[in-house]
Amino acid sequence: MIEICFEEKNDAIVVYKELKKRTDHIYEEISIYLYEQMVIVHIPIQESRYIDQVVIPVFVQYIINTKQDEWISAILKDKFYYEEREERNQILHMAHSILKGKRKGLVDAPSKERGTELVLSSLQGWIHDTMSFSFEAYIRFRLRKYNEFLYRTAEMAIDEYKLEQEYQMFVETLRQQVSSRKSRLSCLHLVFNDSCVFYDEKGRRLKQEKLVQYIEEELLSQKDLYIDPNIMAPLLSIAPKRIHLYAKEQDHNMIVTIQNVFQERVQLYALHEFEKNVTKFKNKGNALDFLNF
Repeated sequence: MIEICFEEKNDAIVVYKELKKRTDHIYEEISIYLYEQMVIVHIPIQESRYIDQVVIPVFVQYIINTKQDEWISAILKDKFYYEEREERNQILHMAHSILKGKRKGLVDAPSKERGTELVLSSLQGWIHDTMSFSFEAYIRFRLRKYNEFLYRTAEMAIDEYKLEQEYQMFVETLRQQVSSRKSRLSCLHLVFNDSCVFYDEKGRRLKQEKLVQYIEEELLSQKDLYIDPNIMAPLLSIAPKRIHLYAKEQDHNMIVTIQNVFQERVQLYALHEFEKNVTKFKNKGNALDFLNF
């Protein structure tokens, strides 16, 4: 018999229901009871595999899918003093991105798989069919490595959240730069592979010395704002009404930033479409102008 005592009745109810759902009609010899804040599981000797097949998976799922967010939020509030729920939720959303591997360039980033491994290892070889324990004691003494994992996740999520806030402020500043300028060319065509090549509305390549002539010095002289002098500075200075952007890696940071800054002015294409459309317009005997194709 396993007795699990919870501090919160709601925790006991959730675990009880999940155990019942996985047990009924499959393990007919096993009885599960809910008594106030305690879940009691009677396991016959012949059903010894039930712990590995049901009890442990239920606990892992409950901790990862239900308690993990609650615990990270508590760390943000109690250890890092984020009092506002909305801000904690934003950082928690960032933590989800990190755990799912969606944040690029992070070294030794925590992952959902690693968290699951830590919870699983805390249960395997420990929980057995004749024991009584409290969930709180289990958290305190068996989940130390997992709690350290959550603390590290919270730390990294805060760092990424702050960087994201700075990035959004940077993008908004550049948007204001664009909106305050008169367009000096109706459109630009950018071919972005290992480097970025500019073409004007007639398909003529704009060499670097020509791009430099467009750049407004005030853009590069702002001490609190770094603007890439090779790509973003000429784009901001020209402020084209339309940008046709051809890219091999469409999720590249510079591509994403151009899209975020220029928004509806940008039309994104696969890299191979550039040459195809050049040929199309040459065959028509027209200058390279993609506005009408």
